[in-house]
Amino acid sequence: MTKFRAMSALAATLFLAACYPPTTSHPVGAVGKPDPGLTGTWRGTNEDGKPSYFHFLTASDGTITVVIAESGPKAEDWNVAAVTASRLGANRFFNARLVSSNGKPENGAPAGTVPILAKTDAKGQMSLFMMDEAAVKAAIAGGKIKGTVEKGAMGDAAITADAATLDKFLSTPAGLALFVKPFFVLKKVE
Repeated sequence: MTKFRAMSALAATLFLAACYPPTTSHPVGAVGKPDPGLTGTWRGTNEDGKPSYFHFLTASDGTITVVIAESGPKAEDWNVAAVTASRLGANRFFNARLVSSNGKPENGAPAGTVPILAKTDAKGQMSLFMMDEAAVKAAIAGGKIKGTVEKGAMGDAAITADAATLDKFLSTPAGLALFVKPFFVLKKVE
């Protein structure tokens, strides 16, 4: 999961560890056109303080390509993620899939997308949150949402609920509580 966080982890996104971030079988929310203010370059740091640049490129069909590049003296990773944007009430979500890492196609990723909660504050900073794996596994085990968990301590979690059930759950405090802490905080480069 560390590699996804360092890259986009959007995303963002997507992995040095054997564990993939929780995924959903269906995109979160009704996919729509992204906010025009999203387009462009954003700079941020991940939870480890490592800086990166995110360049959001929007297409007329509402899809977004995100190019993520590390910065700093040992910058060596760059990634491309395919993203769609949606809203559930007042909350904005991205549905992300890692396309490539350092120019090589991403292979072996589970089906579905990685849901990312995006919150923008009054200062214009955008915080990106992925679902906490332990919280998702507990929600699945507790019957709060339908899903699967692969065997073993590092088993990946996937929410398999239908789209309407997924959206209803992620509109509740219990659903939003799955997004524990930001993995990137971004500020638009002017």
